Amino acid sequence: MKNRIILFFVILFFSCGDDGPNCPGDMTLPVSINPYKPYYNVGDTISISSKFHKLLYDQKTEKYYDASGYRFSPYIELFTIDSSSEYNSYSKINELAIYHIPENNSIFEIALGALFGEYRLFMDTLSINVKLILIKKGFRMLRFGSLSTGDGHLQNNYDFNCNGREITSRISEPNKNNIQLLQNFRTNKRNNWILSDSINRFYNRAGYCFEVR
Repeated sequence: MKNRIILFFVILFFSCGDDGPNCPGDMTLPVSINPYKPYYNVGDTISISSKFHKLLYDQKTEKYYDASGYRFSPYIELFTIDSSSEYNSYSKINELAIYHIPENNSIFEIALGALFGEYRLFMDTLSINVKLILIKKGFRMLRFGSLSTGDGHLQNNYDFNCNGREITSRISEPNKNNIQLLQNFRTNKRNNWILSDSINRFYNRAGYCFEVR
């Protein structure tokens, strides 16, 4: 009897949030890189932007959801991929580039050299834009993700008693992501780790590789 009671509360606990037919599905945010190039020169500027209408269509429920109240908490990382040192396994935007945030964007730097903030809502459009001026030679990888992925409270899904939606990001021209550069530097443990699950660790984080000459 005691075991049955324990089992009941375990089931109840895991039933507090679900992914039933009335719960919205996962979402993918568009990310644009401008310009797309296999290599850049020191002093060149890369623009990373994401822009979409506040009403997002959900294929699972076949409904539109107002995303203006969502906290996407986007982040941008910039890695060195041609070094196997432990130090270079972390994002180093502040060492590899000079970043410029246009007015009305709330991106700022955090520890480990990543940038994070929030989308700006203007005229029914959510957008974010960051410009990086490249200052060092080498091979690099950009990634764009969401800190709130899977968090129902940050995404307001708790109103539906649903689990949080998974938030992925994809670049607008995936055939230009230059993922082959990661394969050229397999001595880097992090590169191998990303390649071992490239869908979730690269493609779904708007991964983009390039060379700076």
